[in-house]
Amino acid sequence: VGFKARHALHHAAYPPHSNINVTMSNALASNPTAPPPKVTWKSGVVVLFLLLGLVAPLLVLSWIWGGPGFCPAVPMMSIMTNINDKMSQQNPDGGADLIWGTGVCTIYLKPYSDDGYDEVESSTNSFGIKIVMHEYVHCLQHGLVSGDADPSVTYDTIDVTVLNKCGIPEVYATKTIAAFADLPTEFRLIKKVVVFYACGNGYEFAQSEIETEVYGAGCPGMAPMNAPWQNLNGFGEGDAEYYSMTTIMPAVAAKWTTPYDGAADWATRKTNCAEACGLPGNDLFVIGDLSEPWVEDKMIRGLQDGGLDGCRNNCIGEVVMIFLLTRRPATTVGEVFSVWAGAGSVGFGESWEATMGESWQSFSRALERDANHTNDASSEGYPGQALGTNYYEEEMPAMLTGVSAALALVATGCLVKLALVTRRVLSSRNTGGKSIPK
Repeated sequence: VGFKARHALHHAAYPPHSNINVTMSNALASNPTAPPPKVTWKSGVVVLFLLLGLVAPLLVLSWIWGGPGFCPAVPMMSIMTNINDKMSQQNPDGGADLIWGTGVCTIYLKPYSDDGYDEVESSTNSFGIKIVMHEYVHCLQHGLVSGDADPSVTYDTIDVTVLNKCGIPEVYATKTIAAFADLPTEFRLIKKVVVFYACGNGYEFAQSEIETEVYGAGCPGMAPMNAPWQNLNGFGEGDAEYYSMTTIMPAVAAKWTTPYDGAADWATRKTNCAEACGLPGNDLFVIGDLSEPWVEDKMIRGLQDGGLDGCRNNCIGEVVMIFLLTRRPATTVGEVFSVWAGAGSVGFGESWEATMGESWQSFSRALERDANHTNDASSEGYPGQALGTNYYEEEMPAMLTGVSAALALVATGCLVKLALVTRRVLSSRNTGGKSIPK
């Protein structure tokens, strides 16, 4: 077959493309008034789920990290659990928290004894204020470790609120608020204090109440995962009890007709704690580095096994504080605060040595060899408590970062998909009545 014949056959079998385009264009143009494609209910459901997939992760991220209008989840859940746990107990121990970044001290206590209310001043009635001040010193320790308190910065006025959901006589709250007005200058390192009276009456605080009464809306400044716990030390129970009884209470009760006698109470504590801990001469009284794991998991368990159930955190710390004051009588409040301030950056043991001029190993060896204490001539003491994490848990940054990355990935994916769906719908509406160009 010749070239012309083959060319003719080709055209017969395969019409020119332009003819196909013209045919399609004419077919589409035959109904130029046709309405654009409608968005069906299925498309709406898809868009709704994509919006949910975008917004929900962003809300969870704000909840975790404390975005605008949100309190960070971990510290807020921690503080609410602590407060409501105390509120639910008939005879709660005193407690206190200073959540990292807030500069606010929260204190929980039952301010009266099992014998009932005592509204009469006496040398043995502190109206619960001794407990309040003991817990306030714990707040100072927390704040010094975290940096929320600075010994060089004091407050002339401390904002004090007493939340009394127990119907406790008003004199307790009135005297508590007045006590903070008379607090010695070196202890005025916190700008706001909220005291919760607990009595086991079933009242539970909602988060909205905690925000309103304590931190403010959205909990400004609250760190989402930082906490001082790993750098606190059992010594803190000793200095909290000593300073609350012998320094703070004499100052704040001075205006009472019959002031509470904190010094006499401290002398009684010294005797009672020595007896409770089986001192002198108890080889179970081994203080180690006095970290919380050592005290809780080793020391107290060993003492309990030895029949000394009454030798707990407070007495252990007080015995150590008494030994420090015996060994180093000129120790000042400022020096003790300096130990706490350094604990958050270099660790309690190193900060102790830098401030006290003696290593913790030397100090613990001396206490355990002392005839009035452990009386163990073979003790070599223990290294000081090392620097711990500044987080609730060591793995928390990695964990929260991983969860946040996953949530951000979901939100980004939904945003991209939503943009594509929106573009497709808009594009179909714009081209719905037009012909396909040649």
